Amino acid sequence: MNKSQTWNGDVIMDTDDLTAMAYESIIITNEITEFLKCDIGVLSKDYKNEDAYLKGMLRFVLKIKDDPTGYLDSWNLLEELDMVVFKKGIEGLEKHIKKTIETPLEQRGDSFHS
Repeated sequence: MNKSQTWNGDVIMDTDDLTAMAYESIIITNEITEFLKCDIGVLSKDYKNEDAYLKGMLRFVLKIKDDPTGYLDSWNLLEELDMVVFKKGIEGLEKHIKKTIETPLEQRGDSFHS
């Protein structure tokens, strides 16, 4: 893990570095909306390892859960997505992220892209 580097050599987290269990979160986001997948994916650059990224991802998801209308409106998706389905998707994503955080790293599977 943590094999991605910036132009100046700093090591950063990349979604390609995630274990299979953690990468499942990315797959779930895409099932909710591709916009959420992009938002969650780009967060990885702000974290140095999978655990920190998962915690940041969870904070982001909880903000969306607190204001799903605001999130969907920011992407002009209020008319495109069913709010009930969106909320259920966010709740499922939250549960998966929490389960992943609780699972020891060595039990989350190999790197998704290895």
